[in-house]
Amino acid sequence: MRLAKRWAWACMLPFFMWTNECLANKARIYLDEEDELKVFTSLTAPSNIAGATNKLLFDALGNDSIEFVLSSYNRALREMQSKTRAICTINRIKTAEREASFLFSLPVNFYLSRRLYQHESARKLTNAVLNSKGEIRSLQTLFKVYSSKLIALSDNMSYGPFLDDQLKQVDSSNKVIRSGSEQYETIYRMFRLQRVDYLLGYPAEVFRHVKNDGARYRSYKIAGTPTIILGHVMCNKTPSSQALIKTINKAMRKIYKTEPFVAAHLNFLPPSEYTVTQSIIEKYRYKLDEKK
Repeated sequence: MRLAKRWAWACMLPFFMWTNECLANKARIYLDEEDELKVFTSLTAPSNIAGATNKLLFDALGNDSIEFVLSSYNRALREMQSKTRAICTINRIKTAEREASFLFSLPVNFYLSRRLYQHESARKLTNAVLNSKGEIRSLQTLFKVYSSKLIALSDNMSYGPFLDDQLKQVDSSNKVIRSGSEQYETIYRMFRLQRVDYLLGYPAEVFRHVKNDGARYRSYKIAGTPTIILGHVMCNKTPSSQALIKTINKAMRKIYKTEPFVAAHLNFLPPSEYTVTQSIIEKYRYKLDEKK
């Protein structure tokens, strides 16, 4: 009997070693929202641009090469210090500081730049903070005039180089910093409940919330902001990560040319934003083809 058990274990051992090796070789994708995990594992349908575009990518990559881990962004950053396996996060804006430490894929999602939102019941912003186009001159100017107002921000989240620079100039007394997981949802709830006065939000995300809760806001563009913000897969710098980025880029070059990719953006935008979004995607496709 003992001999039979030893023989069975000897036969099973290579299987367990192979399984562990496969798991170790998989790229680990850290997600900070449970809804994303449900979308990427096909338990629910996408409800926003990030979910829809990333699902197109992950479906193309297949489950054999990646695994998903639910955690905070701060934990993901700590884990990305690994020098062996590929560890990545999604929906990250490329900045000079991040590029020094991490690898970035081609863009996976295209967002119209963040705008400043306030409740419709609040007084409109005074002309002292607006330019001739009705845009906010700068966030510094805004909070100098409205020195008692509050804005909610995410810890360790980039709002893009342009807005990051402006936010550095805003006094800390005007900022309410949130950390942890599901930061987008948490910050929006704070704003909706009027615990803060302003929200720096993507039009697509605010549009999604408004459809669900019926809230009414007004928005202002911030002078000088780029038209579009690009979201990327961001990985640690390892040979396996470099290989993964090459695979992602190859997949994205094909995905860009498909109708589902355009639909993954337009399905979550108000009709008024269709034309500019389609135009931006087309221009990016053209530039990418030119580089071949």
